[in-house]
Order: sequence, then structure tokens, then C-alpha cells
Amino acid sequence: MKYTTIKTIIIFLLSLNVYSQNNSGIVKYEVSLNFTLEDIVTEEKKQKKELRTMRKIISESKNSEVVLKFESTKSFSSVSKRMKINEEKTGTDFVYSRAGRDKKFITNLITNSNEMQECKVLEKCYLIQQPSLEWQLTQETKLIGSYLCYKAINISSKNKKKKPIAWYTTTISASFGPKQYFGLPGLILELEEAAVIFKAKEITLNPKDKIVFDTLKGIKINKEAYNKKVKEAYSDFYKI
Repeated sequence: MKYTTIKTIIIFLLSLNVYSQNNSGIVKYEVSLNFTLEDIVTEEKKQKKELRTMRKIISESKNSEVVLKFESTKSFSSVSKRMKINEEKTGTDFVYSRAGRDKKFITNLITNSNEMQECKVLEKCYLIQQPSLEWQLTQETKLIGSYLCYKAINISSKNKKKKPIAWYTTTISASFGPKQYFGLPGLILELEEAAVIFKAKEITLNPKDKIVFDTLKGIKINKEAYNKKVKEAYSDFYKI
């Protein structure tokens, strides 16, 4: 099987020529767990305490919804819906957290960049420059609804066990996806991360109403510098 490795800047040059048909749209993704307890047990032996924790997470997880809005050279992604959970019982919402929580992501093809707004961890809002993506394109295909989609692997991911996998369609020539994912020769309709999976459930192309993007404010910083600030602020935690 042949593979092609690309960087997002190459796709940007390609995408500028194909936006005439699908130059704006809104996509709603349903986000759910991408593993079961059986997967964890099969992968490796776990201590009973760890298995109890994972069983609790799986049994109490609720799906979330992420909305992607895009126009010719820009997109905005955020969690729009979080299923109600019993906070006293769970204390956290695993899927909601992995879907992006209250973070907001904005992609700009002109600058070939994606910024994530984070306002909860430190006392100020930060616009964190996400690392550039490198994709490995394959010839593997599958149908998602009526769309023929191609498989791409994010080989720039630091996850050694499972690289993120995107399924994109060239039928919709928008080089965007949920969260920080972009740069493919078409719209991402399905995204598999290690913990959760994003599946497009509703697509609106060229809506009548003008798409409005949120204005993200914060201190601009790269991811490495931001992580350093977090470690300094929570030094006791990182010593554990």
C-alpha cells in the first residue's frame, strides 16, 4: 500500500483553488468514548484499582457535541453541548474533557496555524499556538453517510501507542476538522483519538445566514512555553 506524507502548508496551497463550491459551512460532531473496558483489559494487565476507575469512567460517560464553523480560510471549533451528568457522583466528565471542555480552537489557513484559547488552568486567558501537523495519507477508504472518505494518520502526534486517525472527504473541499486538526484535502468527517471519537452527524454547507466567529482574546504563547508556565504554577503536582 502506498502512503503519502504531507504538511499542512502544502494543503493550504491546494485548498485555495477549490473553495468556490463549499466555501462555508457548519458541522456538528458527536463525541463518544473510543474504547471499552474489554479493550483495556486485553491491552495489558491492570491493577484492580485502575480497572475500577476505568469501569466508573466508562459507565458514567455521556456523549458531547462539538461544532465546527468554517469559511474559505478560517474555522472555529468548540464544544456546544454537554450531556447532563451527576457531578456529585462522577466529579468529572471524561468525554466532555477530551472533546475540548471549554477550550476554543481557531484555525487560519493564511498563517497555517491553529490557536487554542485556555482560560481555566491559569489565572489569565492564553491563546496557545498548537504544533504544526504532519499527515500520512493512505488509499484506504470508507463511506460515511453518502460521502466517500479517505484515511489519514497524524504522524506528528507524540502519542506512541495510537496516532490520531482522520477520515476526510474531498467532496467537501474545506481543509478543516474539530479541535486543532486541519490541513487535509477535504473536510474531516470522523476523527479517532486514543480516548474519544468524533463523528459528523449534521453538515450544513453555505448556510443562508452569515457565519459569525467568536473573537478569541488572550496572551499569545507557544505550547512549549505555556506548558512550562503550568509546571511552574503546579510544581508540587508534577513532583509526584
